[in-house]
Amino acid sequence: MSIFDKLGIVTNIWTQRIDAGDRFEDLVRQFGDHGFKDMEVREGDYLRNSEFGGLIGEIETAMDRYTDEQWKAICDAIWEGGQDPAVTAEDGALFARVSGFVELARDLKLSYAMSHSWLAAPEDLEADTQQIIQAKKLAYLLCPANARLRIVGLAPTGGKTDSQAAVANVKRYRSLLPNCPMVFAVENSRQPATFTLDLAVQGGALLTYDEANTYRDDGTAVNSPEEFWSAVRMEDLTSVHFKQKTADGVLTQVSEGYVDFAAIGKRLVAGDYKGDLLLENTPTDQPLEDAVSSRVYLSSLL
Repeated sequence: MSIFDKLGIVTNIWTQRIDAGDRFEDLVRQFGDHGFKDMEVREGDYLRNSEFGGLIGEIETAMDRYTDEQWKAICDAIWEGGQDPAVTAEDGALFARVSGFVELARDLKLSYAMSHSWLAAPEDLEADTQQIIQAKKLAYLLCPANARLRIVGLAPTGGKTDSQAAVANVKRYRSLLPNCPMVFAVENSRQPATFTLDLAVQGGALLTYDEANTYRDDGTAVNSPEEFWSAVRMEDLTSVHFKQKTADGVLTQVSEGYVDFAAIGKRLVAGDYKGDLLLENTPTDQPLEDAVSSRVYLSSLL
């Protein structure tokens, strides 16, 4: 059995299908039936413009009507097949719809990811705090037993990163909503992976690593993979993303390119890596075929 047999996906690979009218729930079922059991619900316009995105919006509105303790109890009850007494008559139908989705996702592991400016001090501290609390509540609802929130760093206002403020942000984010335990993670996006790893470790967060993000369009690396892998411990990682980059950009299927997937796989196996592995191909109108082909290719490497 290859480590890549447990490959999951990031839901933004569904963008074209959702834009074409496919239901988010149907894609969850379809991919789950084909063995993709780990799914990261990635925030974005494609999601918010869908029927499921409308449900998320209603859930976010309903959050404000409950205390943090009530919210946790409501989420736990839904996943246990019931409904907590705290649910108001006004929200009964809403949480019944949520329960229907939970039944669909019961055998899956869902996490939540969004873009968020965390690399410098926030302009509005209270608004920043509330955004993270809301995201954490949604992440907990998606999978109370294995909740995870990942944030992807947007460029700071003015373009300048403040390492001290970034670490303080991570520590603050981790401290929010303590009654709903979850993994909190940041991803290397525009910054060098070693730099992001250092901020994550200082802040007590875990890292989502995407090696394709370390490569410029011409194939040169912002930081070498060897530098990153010599610095990271397996316990620092919660997720490793798989997408391939060439001079043409990010590909629709994983194949040959700048990223050495065989080397990554060998490192993960040797280190007894426990986190998930998620595909994040460029979206097409056939994401399932692309994902299956990518899994076959990756599995053939080890």
